[in-house]
Amino acid sequence: MGKVKSEEAMAKQFHNPEPFRAENRPYAMAVKAGKLVFLAGQLGVEFVDGRRTVVAPGNAERQIERIFINMRSVLEGVGAGLADVCWLQIFVTNIDDRLGMDAVRRRFFGETELPAATMVEVSRLALPGTVVEVNAIAVIEDR
Repeated sequence: MGKVKSEEAMAKQFHNPEPFRAENRPYAMAVKAGKLVFLAGQLGVEFVDGRRTVVAPGNAERQIERIFINMRSVLEGVGAGLADVCWLQIFVTNIDDRLGMDAVRRRFFGETELPAATMVEVSRLALPGTVVEVNAIAVIEDR
């Protein structure tokens, strides 16, 4: 028999950092369960004067750049970072945008030890003008 985990170590923690919290969405931006962190789908948006704005409508490279910036911010709120990401699921409205997005991904994650990833083409996303959505799983190592 293995060790019994404490209830605290097994408890789920729900995180909705600013400015995302103000949107009153029906889900958490991140859920931490033990060493695992599950990130909800991130869109290429920024907040200007408290209002959500789509970054460069129709531009996959600019949007995925903003997604990784937002993702880094959400991860930092749970004590993690992009280096802790082990899996990405990427939804795109045009699979032909993948090469440009891959270059942006390497800027954020490096050339080696990239997270596992799946890219899926979809007909549309939740907000008009968005062409990329990314969700992720991270593992927080003992530091």
